[in-house]
Amino acid sequence: MDLRFTVFFLIVYCWMAFALVSHETGALPPPSQLSFSYINNFCVSLSWSPPENLSSSICEVEYSMVVTVDQESEKHTIRKDTHFESCLDIDRGVNYTLRAQPQNCSHRTLSQDVVWSIPRSEEKLVKDFECVYYSSGSMNCTWSPADQTTDLQLYYWYKNMAQPLKPCGLYLYTGGLKTGCHLHGDFLNVTNLTTEVFFLINRTHGPSTLQNKFKRTTRDNSNQMKPWPPKLTIKRADDMLELHCDPPSGFDPRLNYWDYTYRYRTSKDSNWKEIPNKSRAESISYNHHFQYRVQVKAICKSICGTGVSDWSQEESYGQDKTSERSFPLALITVPVVVTICAILLLFFLKRLQVLILPQIPDPLKSLKDLTNSKNDPTLPGSSTTKSLVNQRVYVPENPELCLDVKLVETEPILEPRPFSNSAVGTHRPL
Repeated sequence: MDLRFTVFFLIVYCWMAFALVSHETGALPPPSQLSFSYINNFCVSLSWSPPENLSSSICEVEYSMVVTVDQESEKHTIRKDTHFESCLDIDRGVNYTLRAQPQNCSHRTLSQDVVWSIPRSEEKLVKDFECVYYSSGSMNCTWSPADQTTDLQLYYWYKNMAQPLKPCGLYLYTGGLKTGCHLHGDFLNVTNLTTEVFFLINRTHGPSTLQNKFKRTTRDNSNQMKPWPPKLTIKRADDMLELHCDPPSGFDPRLNYWDYTYRYRTSKDSNWKEIPNKSRAESISYNHHFQYRVQVKAICKSICGTGVSDWSQEESYGQDKTSERSFPLALITVPVVVTICAILLLFFLKRLQVLILPQIPDPLKSLKDLTNSKNDPTLPGSSTTKSLVNQRVYVPENPELCLDVKLVETEPILEPRPFSNSAVGTHRPL
């Protein structure tokens, strides 16, 4: 009788268990009674109730919350709580996707998604909002105004801050418009690269107030860092130069935040040669005939944001011996070249002296001739007369006389014939 009762009890128990399991199969019911509220200007709180008609003794569940901002998703797993808090860049638009997933009941699958959205802000007061973080514990945030408004006000907040919002204490201006804000304080300590700083920019527009909200993290890829340049040391090992640098000051040296880039050039090179390196040590070949100049800079890895330091102070090693060999040659060549140039210059100056420096008559000599009576050339025996005698005096030529000569023809004169003796006797005077 007892055996029959035991068998009957086992059959009933198995049937009830099978019926219960068959009822608890398939997809989990979604979380219910989702509520949403703002904690402050930047943070929201979501709460919900466990899936309905689900026995926690048979199937325990946990919750998956996927937060999506501009197609960038971040998944959070929530095991025992039924609420979730988030502080984000809300103006970019946020989607919260909640689902229940089985924890220790493999016969159940994920529930349907429950989605809650915050729409993107369409009103833009500023553009190109960027922040640069300095290892000195300060931050400069800059932007471009969307219009020519002058009443922009910036406030910032970070977690565990005593007051809700703190106004900007030092604005940066461009052309009379606010285009940036300088922040400093202990919350920007370089030892904590996970500080989330939230910004609110507003201005009045009639009876209403327009707002833009931003979030920046010192190690975020959207944020830039400006560390101090590393300190560089150079040592020689045989025919190699060993380069080593210390990480930027102010950061924990045990944390691998940086990549490094070395550059060097010799005394014969005019351009730098760069060597990317992920470690702080590097080696380069060494030629003792040249001097080497080396610099290094630190580059932020993705875990601490983006940015790069300035080049470190230039360090040199060795001496340029090529200049030492050329010094004796220059000592001989330079005087020879200078001497030849001087001779040529004097030669050409001598030839061009007449054109360059013509002889100028002495005006004092003319004045003495006019004022000194002893030098009157009209007086006999004067020195001027003697000098004029010795000098060549201009004598004008005698003018030529032009006469008009005409030839006149005259009749010939008849000469008398000689008388003969007979004629004499017979010739009688009349």
